[in-house]
Amino acid sequence: MKLIGKIKKRYKRIVYTLRHKKAFLKIERKLLGKNTFKGFFHDWDKPFLYCLFWVSNKKIQQIHHKISRHHVYNHLSKTKADFVETVIDWECARFTKPDKQLNAYETLMKFYPEYESVYLPIILELLPHEVPTQKVIQHQVNKNQVQKIKQNQR
Repeated sequence: MKLIGKIKKRYKRIVYTLRHKKAFLKIERKLLGKNTFKGFFHDWDKPFLYCLFWVSNKKIQQIHHKISRHHVYNHLSKTKADFVETVIDWECARFTKPDKQLNAYETLMKFYPEYESVYLPIILELLPHEVPTQKVIQHQVNKNQVQKIKQNQR
């Protein structure tokens, strides 16, 4: 009987993950105008891991975070496409995860403010309406200052 209950709970997690994946693809298409190879494989490992009933949910989450480039805290090298995938993941979470109701910008500022220089330009590119005007102005000023410094170094 305990196994049946565990199977039902894992089935719900798989359905939850597939709904998130569907939303991810929808948001990706909306923001990029297409679905990407990375998008099709976003979170692909989780439904399979959830079939391993002897592995705890916490361990599955740890494995997923460790092997997925779109998660911030791991030691995998990342490309701009990985950063874009992260932003799309943050943005679509509010549509599929009741416990995660922040948009991409709010997620960045609440949980990963130390990565603002990495993710803010991508959020400004894809979701400029989510960024407060003052932050947009500040980013533009900083960008101009960096360009001037680079010109002076030549």
